[in-house]
Amino acid sequence: MGDDGPVSAPSATDVLVVGAGQAGLGTAYHLHRAGVRDVLVLEAGEVGQSWLDRWDSLQLFTPRRFSALPGLRFPPGPTPTPSRDEMAGYLRDHARRWGLPVRTGTPVTRLAHDGEGFCAETPAGEVRARHVVVASGAFRRPHVPAAARDLAVPQLHSADYRTPDDVPPGPVLVVGGGNSAAQLAVELSATHDVTVASAREPRYLPARVLGVSLFDWLLVTGVLNADRDRWVTRRARARGDAIVGRELDRLRRRGVLRVLPHRVVTGAGTRVGLSDGSTLEVASVLWCTGFGPGVDWVDVPGALDDDGAPRHDRGAAPVPGLHWMGLPFQTRLNSGLVDGVDRDARRTARRIARALAGSAAVSAETAADPGW
Repeated sequence: MGDDGPVSAPSATDVLVVGAGQAGLGTAYHLHRAGVRDVLVLEAGEVGQSWLDRWDSLQLFTPRRFSALPGLRFPPGPTPTPSRDEMAGYLRDHARRWGLPVRTGTPVTRLAHDGEGFCAETPAGEVRARHVVVASGAFRRPHVPAAARDLAVPQLHSADYRTPDDVPPGPVLVVGGGNSAAQLAVELSATHDVTVASAREPRYLPARVLGVSLFDWLLVTGVLNADRDRWVTRRARARGDAIVGRELDRLRRRGVLRVLPHRVVTGAGTRVGLSDGSTLEVASVLWCTGFGPGVDWVDVPGALDDDGAPRHDRGAAPVPGLHWMGLPFQTRLNSGLVDGVDRDARRTARRIARALAGSAAVSAETAADPGW
């Protein structure tokens, strides 16, 4: 694994994997297991950097055993769930353990297709590949509602938040109804007057049931690995993210903070308008409103839909040789979680291995019979 910044990358490879997060590393691991040796993984920063770029106190909501990649158990630690630092370190250990061909400090600035193969442009030069796995970009572009444009107060997206000191004194509105909003609202409540605005009443799930991790129950009942087309997955997708743990609800019940089940629809000066018609005076806003796909560097006709999102069928793009990894609900309910990488990565690696084997067979037959 390379750790010394951009160096000259190979000019050609069978498989190029873009991104060395959990999706990219899991795919590279399964490609190796499938017998595909000519693989290159390009990472814009360092392995694990995307986790270190989040807020300082971040804890995953998945237990350690459900935060692991294929081929390496997640080590024990002082808390039931890993911290961001532990997750970053684990990814580095995984890449080193399996000798995965990662080239760090090498962002892909453009991916094109010329009819014969793919060409990835990087600061270290162009890389040509027969197959490309885009394993970076599913959650890259911070989403901020249009109401933010007309607000005249300090605003911050969770992507840029590190500690409570980043938020000015006074009432802060935390916008969002997922786990990030819950964690940050709880943290800020120790130093700020916090109001949470969620599009709907937050849905809470207990971290443990009868002393057993919620995720163990979901695994045993088959829910965790439910196919994307099953009713339970469709229902979960329609209902949106649930908050794992009840600390936010406990603080709300104690009156430490407020939770308003109304969407932010307007902003004007220091006031925010909510979907129930009410308005709220705020001193600052923390947007925990998620991320959109940051894949505008993929300049391949047919790869993206009209909204700039990946087009795919269970990770396979309509463009032969192009594959997506790490997308939410890619094949199953937990595809967007670290634990969900294993099966999706195995499926992708096998699809690529079959395609490469088929190409090799055709090439061999053509060489043996020039009149073919």
